[in-house]
Amino acid sequence: MYRPRWRRDLGIMSSEQLIPPPLLPPRRAEFRVITCIMPAGGAVDVLRALRQELGVISACAHHARGIGTQSLRHRVYSDEKQVLTALVSAEQADAVFSFLYHAAGLDQPHAGMVMMGRAFRGAGVIPLPEQQADVQ
Repeated sequence: MYRPRWRRDLGIMSSEQLIPPPLLPPRRAEFRVITCIMPAGGAVDVLRALRQELGVISACAHHARGIGTQSLRHRVYSDEKQVLTALVSAEQADAVFSFLYHAAGLDQPHAGMVMMGRAFRGAGVIPLPEQQADVQ
């Protein structure tokens, strides 16, 4: 491994010192990123159910559109989907994955897909405490 050494007269480092390796911040917790591609029109209901039933608030949904071809006749078709992405703790990941699979209707053929991956670093969303309105 190459580690540059600096001359003493430059005032940066002495010849005996080496450049320290970059330090990464410590991991706070293990997180998983779950991405669900589902048919258009159902993401808002799935997102609402995900928040109410499992308490996952670090999730969002957006709309996607694309075109493709069928392999047999090379027909061009367009399709619209909705993409739901959630950041969850590792302990909760399997339950959220299973919930999204069934709630989004992915148990039907050609409905979509759901993927789960490890997040290198992440911080879950913490809900703000309810503020009580003090009107005087």
